[in-house]
Amino acid sequence: MILSLIILLLIILFLDFYGYYGLRKLTHYRPFGNYRKQIILGYWIMDVCFIVFSTIWTLIIRNSSWSDYVQYRNYFYITGAFVLIFLPKIVYLIFNLLHDIVLLGSWIIQKASSGGSMRFSHPKPPVLLSIGFVLSLLMFVWVLYGVVYGRFNFKVKEVEAHLADLPEAFDGFRIIHISDTHFGSFARTRPVRRGVDKIKQTPHDMLVFTGDMVNNEAVEAEKYVELFAGIDSPYGKFSILGNHDMGDYRRWYTIEEKAANLQQLQDIQADMNFVLLRNDHRFIVRGNDSILLAGVDNWGLPPFAQLGDLDKALNDHADFPVKILLSHDPSHWTEQVIPDTDIALTLSGHTHGMQAGLRTSWFQFSPVSLKYENWNGLYDQNGQLLYVNRGFGFIGFPGRMGMRPEITLLVLRSK
Repeated sequence: MILSLIILLLIILFLDFYGYYGLRKLTHYRPFGNYRKQIILGYWIMDVCFIVFSTIWTLIIRNSSWSDYVQYRNYFYITGAFVLIFLPKIVYLIFNLLHDIVLLGSWIIQKASSGGSMRFSHPKPPVLLSIGFVLSLLMFVWVLYGVVYGRFNFKVKEVEAHLADLPEAFDGFRIIHISDTHFGSFARTRPVRRGVDKIKQTPHDMLVFTGDMVNNEAVEAEKYVELFAGIDSPYGKFSILGNHDMGDYRRWYTIEEKAANLQQLQDIQADMNFVLLRNDHRFIVRGNDSILLAGVDNWGLPPFAQLGDLDKALNDHADFPVKILLSHDPSHWTEQVIPDTDIALTLSGHTHGMQAGLRTSWFQFSPVSLKYENWNGLYDQNGQLLYVNRGFGFIGFPGRMGMRPEITLLVLRSK
């Protein structure tokens, strides 16, 4: 552990000095040269501020009487400070590296063609360094926006899901889908209340929640019971458990203590008027028609637990015409739902869109897409649909950049 930390610090130190070297090159030229001292001083001051803040804040946390879940949340601020300071530096380092590669390549070509010795000559102005510097400033602003405002900027996203054999009575049926509230990450209740107000203001028939209500402990959700109990959904509110709800990321003194925590979370969800589906199902009846709503415990690829049981959840109703599944991890859809069932629509969360990414009407990217093929939005494979909600809350990094917290309004349509 100590050796890994030393290696990490040495890598950061090396990258910092490489970035400093790049800034020195950049500030040889106007307009950057006019502010050379301020730029260089600011570069190192950010490092000093981070070291001082993280050290003092860690000591405060360790010597505090805060509850475990509050201490856990407060470490997120160190993560936020690290991302705010070092992500812009990484952006600049990339362009600094590109600049040096271009410079070296140009020097090699010129030397080979001239047949003699040549000196390095920096392009004037250093275009790549200039672009990198501007983009790093923009990255700093983007991260700061995500921390201060982006994580609370809830968006209601309306999506139509076209299902084959959907009963006529359910054409236009409106489902609010939320996921990954991570209540313990919120220091104040006001942002959560704003999100719930958006839910209440959105006409809907049913509310579903697809897991990770808390980070680790059931107590995180206690102060939100009345708030969520006040959401009126005519055809009911249904929930499942995610990987964080199981309490696997906290040290418990006994197995009984961990089991008691899980039971407490189930009781809290009942007090919120959620019907918790643990490898179980319910029939949603509208008029003379019905659809089947099933929910499973978390099922994910390793290292995540595979607790979901589709056979048990469907309970001899696998041939029911229209089935909707709540499953926290979208990997479950590709690994089991598509190969083994004809479930029409699966609703998931889990990925958070990594809380950072780029989205346009025709393009979307997030680093989480390197791990999850299906990570945000609606997917269709041979008529079987998956919708991945990018989450209501946040964890680890206390911000959202380009991936606003989402409240999905799914409107069912006959195909």
